[in-house]
Amino acid sequence: MVTQPGLPITDLYFPYDAVTSTVQEMSDGSTIETGLMGIEGLVGVQVWLRQRSTLATTFVQVPGSGLRMSTEDFIREVRDNKSPLNDLIAGYVHSFLVMTSLTAACNRLHSIDERLCRWLSMTFNRAQRREFPLRHEFLAQMLGVHRPTISTAANMLQKAGLISYRYGKMTIVDPDGLADGACECYPLMEEQIDKIFDQPWREKVRIGIDVG
Repeated sequence: MVTQPGLPITDLYFPYDAVTSTVQEMSDGSTIETGLMGIEGLVGVQVWLRQRSTLATTFVQVPGSGLRMSTEDFIREVRDNKSPLNDLIAGYVHSFLVMTSLTAACNRLHSIDERLCRWLSMTFNRAQRREFPLRHEFLAQMLGVHRPTISTAANMLQKAGLISYRYGKMTIVDPDGLADGACECYPLMEEQIDKIFDQPWREKVRIGIDVG
């Protein structure tokens, strides 16, 4: 776990090729993802908002590398200083708020196939590689559905040649086709990130994978 409900945030993380999920857990133990983040942002952004804890849980869903900064160092060197990171973080906070609000609407209004395409596309953009470990049980929790529902949807995407899933490993076979199958929320969410950097950062990731 990177952040846990009610516990102090002791460090902030800047992922490179790791991907994290922020989830909300209900009293009956059910969970649903409210946001994900990777190379475009940071984990523990609540500290920048002058909060030392959060109600949500954030954990690493796709392992990878990143940088860590203690909360005290971040407050001294970034938040309470004239750091150029502050403008970037402000843009990221806005984009993350857009993501969480669209996720709520998406979970209510769009089909599981579209939502799965969106989630896999966003994870692909951040993991910076085509293959990563992923279990159907995990996907079901992230999208707030039962496991058989995810299995059926993933099987359809596999038959369409968009993904390959075997022994707990997800492979993105056709990233463009996967993006085309996503709901309208996908481009809206990612375009908010583009505005932070004034360039389509996810295209760089895709080119890097294709070249490698």
